[in-house]
Order: sequence, then C-alpha cells, then structure tokens
Amino acid sequence: MQRVFILVWLLVCCAGQCRAQYPSFDCPRSESSPFEVYALASGMRTVDATPTLVIHNPVTGQDLGFTPSGFASGARAGFMWRHENLGLIADLGFHKYADRTGTTSLAPLMLGLRVYSEERFRTSFFGEGLAGAYRWTERAENANFTTVKGIVGLGGGMDIRLTRKLVFRVGEIQVMIVGATPGPLLSSSASSGLAFRF
Repeated sequence: MQRVFILVWLLVCCAGQCRAQYPSFDCPRSESSPFEVYALASGMRTVDATPTLVIHNPVTGQDLGFTPSGFASGARAGFMWRHENLGLIADLGFHKYADRTGTTSLAPLMLGLRVYSEERFRTSFFGEGLAGAYRWTERAENANFTTVKGIVGLGGGMDIRLTRKLVFRVGEIQVMIVGATPGPLLSSSASSGLAFRF
C-alpha cells in the first residue's frame, strides 16, 4: 500500500513538472495580444420609414407603398486595441433589405468601449457601449433618398479562443437607438464570426 501511495505521489509531482515545461494554450494575461480585427456575418432589424416619413411633393403624407420589416442581412468588420480587460473598438457594418416594393440599407460606423471577463476554459464574455452614425438609404417607387443619422447602442457577446491568435465569436447581440424621421427608433442586431488577435 505504501508503494502505491509513493508511486501516485511521484506521478503527481512529475505531471506538475511536465505541465510547467509544456504549457497549454491557455495564455497568461501578460502574453495576450493587444490588437484584434474581426469579420462577422450579421443581421440588423430594419428602420421602417413608412409611418414617419412625410413627403411634401406632390402630396403631404403620401403613402410610400414600402414597408421594410424583418432583419436586413449583412456583415460587420472592426478593429480593437485592448489593454488587459478593456478595449477601444471601431466597427463598420452594412445591412440591406429588399422586397418587391423597394430596398433599404443601413451602414453604421460606430466607436466605443468593450469590457471583457476573465477567460475560463478558453471562453470569455464581453459587454460594450457604442456611438456613431449610419447612412440610411431608401429606394422605392415613391421614395429615393440617402441620409446620415446618429446611432447609439449597447451589446454583449461570447468568444471561444481556438488558438493563441484565432477566436470564434459565437454570438454578439446589440440593441440600438437609431435616428430617424421625425424621431428615434429602436433597432437590434445579431452577429457571429471570427476574430484574429495579433
């Protein structure tokens, strides 16, 4: 029995030494990469101009005959500089929705802060606050315009680190207040994709 105990004790000590010589992919914070670029497939709830847009020519309150609804499909790309668990991000997106009556597109450009949780089992979570502007374009039989409006949003998501450099962004959700005519509207987006840290 004593020999078994001694053997187990030696194996545990040796395993600890081997682990120290050959570390796993779990990176200490001091070795984490300060920069990140990401590309995400994304969907954004459309901004519906139909009940709020007023057309003065030829008739005030003319029906557009176009009701964008649902998620506009698109993509997002961005850059982040990170220090420990705090990051500064720049995010650019493009989303477009079309049906038989017309098209609408939203192209937001936002800057903001992202706060990360500590990584556990290669998984981390984050929350973010963003603000910026978006280009809003409508193309329909009775409407043809492009304008720039303000946008602010809050969001969060989950990352799984695949390697030291490559990260799978499982999901990211954002809730946004977007400028519209005559007042702000609520929108949201959902995204997923890959990030590369260097």
